[in-house]
Amino acid sequence: MNDVIAAYMLATASAFAPGEMAHRGPAADNWCTPGYKVMVPDGREGRVTSVEGEICRIIADGEAYATLIPHFIVEPVYPQDFQASSVGH
Repeated sequence: MNDVIAAYMLATASAFAPGEMAHRGPAADNWCTPGYKVMVPDGREGRVTSVEGEICRIIADGEAYATLIPHFIVEPVYPQDFQASSVGH
């Protein structure tokens, strides 16, 4: 029975083989900028250290390493204290 299922799955996978992958460019509304203070989904604040495409690298309060988070699930924190940070300089 397993041979029949395996043959069926192989035939299905070959019939619906994926084509070339389409890559999207970065979104036009990506406001993440190194040095900005943002709120991450768990409610903590953090500092944007760098941006690559739609991914922001953020060091959240209490963390030692940067976390990769999409720009559309973080929110800016106001007021921004640009004078207090030296990220990206």
